[in-house]
Amino acid sequence: MSRNKPGSNAGLTLTRRQLLSGGLAAAAAWPTARGAASGAKPAESTVYAQIRWIDEREDPSLTVETDELVARVIDNTGLRPRPGAWWMEQNYSHHLGYHGIRALWNRDERRNIVAPFFSWLSLQGLQVEHLELDPVDSRARAGVGRGWPMTLKREDGGALLQIPRRPVSGIEYDLRITPSGPDSLDFSVRFTLHKKGGSPAKLRASWPCYMSTFDEVALYYPVGDPKRPRWESFGQREPFVLGEPVNYVHSQQEFRPARAPAFPAVFGQIGSRVLAIMVSDPRVEFFLVNAGGHIAYLPVQNPAWDFSLTVPDYEPGRPVGFRGRILYKTWEGEKEITRRYHAWRREVDES
Repeated sequence: MSRNKPGSNAGLTLTRRQLLSGGLAAAAAWPTARGAASGAKPAESTVYAQIRWIDEREDPSLTVETDELVARVIDNTGLRPRPGAWWMEQNYSHHLGYHGIRALWNRDERRNIVAPFFSWLSLQGLQVEHLELDPVDSRARAGVGRGWPMTLKREDGGALLQIPRRPVSGIEYDLRITPSGPDSLDFSVRFTLHKKGGSPAKLRASWPCYMSTFDEVALYYPVGDPKRPRWESFGQREPFVLGEPVNYVHSQQEFRPARAPAFPAVFGQIGSRVLAIMVSDPRVEFFLVNAGGHIAYLPVQNPAWDFSLTVPDYEPGRPVGFRGRILYKTWEGEKEITRRYHAWRREVDES
């Protein structure tokens, strides 16, 4: 079952003509709206030298591999096929600011399930009560972490992305992505906030996973007995025919689970395979944007399978975060997802 809980862009409809008539400005402007309430200062003219556009042949991504999977992890460097070329051509490599997993595929299938141009686990929304946030780079789209300077390095067979302590807010951020088994990747996120402007002070952050599925939109989440849950769905497609551009109208909606989940995990089906995302902290909430891939001028199916963390209050200098696992494999049924979640949680609890 599903229930629509509209977000700030719910019910948004834009015709292809409206999007294209303004050129690059029109196409770039509307996705920025989702990050407008990030809590950061407006960044009309902020440019950080550390965040660069480069030729895609100089791709700085690190490859993280398992027996079955290949992932490419990138910082917020922007990649262009031919710098200076026509603006629409630039939308099909990797946009400046997006970071995290920019590509993921099974070795045999060789189908990237990350939406081109975007990334998974890209820090998007960040709001910290009573705290002034640093300006974000004006070239980045829709989010705080995408517009703050970031480093990328190899660590323990995986990749470590870091935002060094910001001068205004005093925020530090780490994202680790590591291989964890033949068909899975582990990740962890950690904030360290060195300043606090009042108490209590709520922290809320969000991370999208922009999908290149072209098959399904809905996510499934566990309800009832955690040991034997029912997996219910939420989310639905946009009302158009895939690939039919004539009279196309972009309509974006946000969906959330109708019930309290039995544990913090979701899965979505991609053809004969399944993608499952599981996390260690029950304060993490999953939600879905049916056209979250933000390819707002093309009638393709690019949902965003997103999640957010809300911390009611934080202690300065004490890290806040959680661990997670991404599973991508052949679909073998709901019971296997339940079993894999509980096996992973035992690993987390014992480590």
